[in-house]
Amino acid sequence: MKTRRSFLKATVATTMLLLCAPTMALADDGTVKIGLLLPLSGGSAAIGNQTKVGAQIAAAQINALGGRQLELVFSDSQSKPDIGVSETERLIQREEVSMIIGAYNSAVTFPSSEVAERYGVPWLVTGSVKNEITERNFSNVFRPNNKASYDAREQVDAIDLLSKQTGNRPTTIGLFYRGDDWGRSHAAAVKEIALERGYKIGLDEAYVPGQVDFSAQLLKIRSTKPDALIFVAGTADHILFNKQLLGNRIDLPFGLHSVGGGAEDPSFYEAVPQRGYEYMFTQEDWQIDRMQSGGLGKEITAGNVAFEEKMGYPFNSYGAQGFSNIYIAFDAITRAGSGDRSAIRDALAATNITEGPALITGYQSVTFDKNGQNVNAHGVISQNIKGERLTVWPQENRLDSTTPVWPIPSWSDR
Repeated sequence: MKTRRSFLKATVATTMLLLCAPTMALADDGTVKIGLLLPLSGGSAAIGNQTKVGAQIAAAQINALGGRQLELVFSDSQSKPDIGVSETERLIQREEVSMIIGAYNSAVTFPSSEVAERYGVPWLVTGSVKNEITERNFSNVFRPNNKASYDAREQVDAIDLLSKQTGNRPTTIGLFYRGDDWGRSHAAAVKEIALERGYKIGLDEAYVPGQVDFSAQLLKIRSTKPDALIFVAGTADHILFNKQLLGNRIDLPFGLHSVGGGAEDPSFYEAVPQRGYEYMFTQEDWQIDRMQSGGLGKEITAGNVAFEEKMGYPFNSYGAQGFSNIYIAFDAITRAGSGDRSAIRDALAATNITEGPALITGYQSVTFDKNGQNVNAHGVISQNIKGERLTVWPQENRLDSTTPVWPIPSWSDR
């Protein structure tokens, strides 16, 4: 792959610089610099900017307490791996950040975090789910959120739960996914789990991101007739697909199951008519109706108010992840006692957060295994019911007022 070869050549050229790379990023006033590599322009810009706002709100809360201050240094990956690699170099060499948070897109995080590993700079993953990100025996990469196999397991777990509770079980599951690291990784994990549990795969189809028409793929979906369809897409592709699915009125008896991405983006719901997403299931990276569940701390409550003032809607998955990541980073920096990269790395490895605003995403705790994966990460599965995304899985997170719709009505019965 051209980007990969270019990256390897670049790392050879910078090898000598590693020896003199700074181990600290602590300003004279005790401020610790954190780099955030996010897609602030391009196809994932909406998600990147939501993450940015959540991070800014958390940093403002922390800085208002006095004591050690955080300086956030933002960098735009443009959702491009080569840009991500070069911006990671810049954050480390020129900005001299203590650690980096990023980069949402798995295709960016994978090579960019390798740069951070070579420099010994702690990398806290936000959003990226490619399994291999935390399966390379790296010592500086930590992921609080799900990896792809967790997302896939949760989607099949939800189908199992709803089938058990209603006595209605699909036979075939279709897979339709973007043909990149994220999509292929997720589809492979779903396929393995679904087959183990006795489901048949009725469709296994990748598509090129950024398509302008899904007509050919919709014909395949109509002809193969999967009972349920698992869909992996970013915002723009998700909008187009749902609109065309609505226009073609293709029945999926047990629904469309999105793995998040575009279906967690508020702009998706602004662009698609409600009929185009009614009854759709979404694997969420945080409990979408969490703000209704009560018992939340003052930081989360105040953060939600600030986020809505800035964005025009309450906390969502990406805003919450940005918020959480800063609190996880601050926990490690506080225990490290400085901006020293090595000390922060060791503190991250010893993380054991069991309460507080870092758990806004709904995890019961954050503890990293030897590969840097949070073993307690999980999401929820929501269903769009009468225009609201309501948690239906796991049962423990489902509000008492929520009744899932399973199977879903055919187009002619809606």
